[in-house]
Amino acid sequence: MNMTRIKRVGMLAVALLGTVSATGVGMSNTWFDLNMTKARCIQQATLAVKRAGFTANFEAGSESVFADQEDYTVLFRCIPDKKVAYIVVAGPDSDLADKYVSDVEDAFNGN
Repeated sequence: MNMTRIKRVGMLAVALLGTVSATGVGMSNTWFDLNMTKARCIQQATLAVKRAGFTANFEAGSESVFADQEDYTVLFRCIPDKKVAYIVVAGPDSDLADKYVSDVEDAFNGN
């Protein structure tokens, strides 16, 4: 992940945390077992994130995929050394964040 992306994620976290007291933030996440190469995971995660509607500010790095959909941000992390994939979605409503996490996971798994 390049330094610019690290700064952007950090600024997003600060911005989201700064709004918690005023409006709250909804977050959802999941992880699942992974049995593929990092390159294949990133390729499949890229397709899954886009199929779930996250196309704005799209960025695929060497280990993670980031994108936005309206007020929601997704991070899909591939960690094949630990045999795990991790998805997190943040936005204003936790129920909708839950739905988006499921949408991305289903698209990754071909559902």
